[in-house]
Amino acid sequence: MQIRHIFVLIISILLLVNALPTKSSKSYTIPLKKKRISNSLILHYASGPSNAINIKRATNVSLSDEFSHDDAYFCEITLSNKKFNVMIDTGFGDFIIPSVNCNSTACENKVKYNPVNDTTFRTRNKTFGYVYFGGYVFGIRGTTTSMNINGYNSGLNNDTGIIGNSGLDFGLVDVLPNNFEFDEFDGILGLASQNELVIQPEENFYENIQEDFSDPNQIFSLKIGREADGTESELTIGGIDQSKYTGELFLTEVVDNVYWSIRLDGFSINGISLDFQGRIGKIVSGLSPIIVPFDDAHKIYQQIHNATDNDGRFTMPCENEFKVKIKISSVDFDIDLRDLIDVQQLNDQQICNNNGWILGTTFLKNVYSVYDGSNHKIGIAKLNKSIT
Repeated sequence: MQIRHIFVLIISILLLVNALPTKSSKSYTIPLKKKRISNSLILHYASGPSNAINIKRATNVSLSDEFSHDDAYFCEITLSNKKFNVMIDTGFGDFIIPSVNCNSTACENKVKYNPVNDTTFRTRNKTFGYVYFGGYVFGIRGTTTSMNINGYNSGLNNDTGIIGNSGLDFGLVDVLPNNFEFDEFDGILGLASQNELVIQPEENFYENIQEDFSDPNQIFSLKIGREADGTESELTIGGIDQSKYTGELFLTEVVDNVYWSIRLDGFSINGISLDFQGRIGKIVSGLSPIIVPFDDAHKIYQQIHNATDNDGRFTMPCENEFKVKIKISSVDFDIDLRDLIDVQQLNDQQICNNNGWILGTTFLKNVYSVYDGSNHKIGIAKLNKSIT
């Protein structure tokens, strides 16, 4: 009798295990395109309270109207079979998209989402609002399982089609800051590990990756290309493209529960190591510059021949050549000079300003990066420059 009971118990356990939805078994690679946006994100990250470091000034860019643009990276998604261009931002934890009810000037030329056309949409019966992009974002919260990004459905098990959790929590924006008006993206897909902007949020996009994939595939990876080299940019969900880097993938600890912030072990210029102790670098794919505290910038420019300090705005001759290295996990990573020098027009004169501890795409263009929130690690590797 006991044997029969044990046999029945084993069969019941096997049936239960088989009934559980299996995790996704493949990765998804999404091409990214660079587009020009306003400098509002630079203003946001340079002055926002969420910065890991108290930044006095963003010394690598002008915070005046003289330089009114930045670059960001976009991918195409579909929501209920409608296409949207969204900016990806590792420094942002929410997913927002303009609602059909958005009457803000910034929404006029953007694709809008109508929940009536999405059979998977569920309202959360709550509003949300926060300061972002130099203005106020306001709307209602909802969930959907219709968000598709190159074959990956967030919140929907991609092997079985079974809903793995409550779907993807997102914001339907009714009020959008005017700074968005001339930017080419429709919404923002945040890749931070949590959404700290919303009270009692459901699982955000990255938390859905953790739900949809098994360890060690609860990750995403970024490769940011450089137009001058003809290299492509891509986001890989649930895996790593080992062909994109060479040598070892060096793991470093994430020191923030929300954002992808890591310890920086050192910084050198022209072989001279600068005494930057205890620096924390927040990796942000939504803007291009490396933003550093004013005092650090001053020390950096002291090592650059003929660099000048114009009341906190540092400039240098365009023909200057120097070598910059950022040390992470005791490994030096070179920063290409072309990413640190940007030639722009000011009063009909060509000047150079440093696009350089917020680590934007100036840093990301020089490394392959892997984001593993389950194990609180970021992997950094040197790029394989033999492939595009």
